[in-house]
Amino acid sequence: MAVTTLRIKVGENWYNVEVSELAHSPVEVTVEGEVFLVEVEGLPTTPPARPRRGRTQTPGIMVPPPPTRSSAAVGPENVITSPLSGRVISILVRPADQVTAGQEVCVVEAMKMEQSIRTTRDGVVKEVLVQPMDTVRTNDPLIELE
Repeated sequence: MAVTTLRIKVGENWYNVEVSELAHSPVEVTVEGEVFLVEVEGLPTTPPARPRRGRTQTPGIMVPPPPTRSSAAVGPENVITSPLSGRVISILVRPADQVTAGQEVCVVEAMKMEQSIRTTRDGVVKEVLVQPMDTVRTNDPLIELE
């Protein structure tokens, strides 16, 4: 299978992108080490390898399934970190807010795909470490719980 490597600029950020063979849709695309399946208009389709999940801003972009622990990577148990590189679109909590396990606390966008970030446990928001439109990398801290 032929793989093409591209350097793509989105906004102010450059990304290394590997695109698999454009023989059929969906096409496997690797961005900074993370694999996505994307649909390409005009290519013959095959059944998707993964079900569509999460919220998408643009039809046709397939969201990889969330990690088994949650849709947010977690460093220390009280810090919610970003599971992917992207831009913070919205923050849905403030310091002192009560949160429950599985509650959406913010949204991170990468390549026109929105990823809902959820808590892994009940708690109280101690500090929000990012603001809307901040650029984050994989495992950057987003929110700290007490």
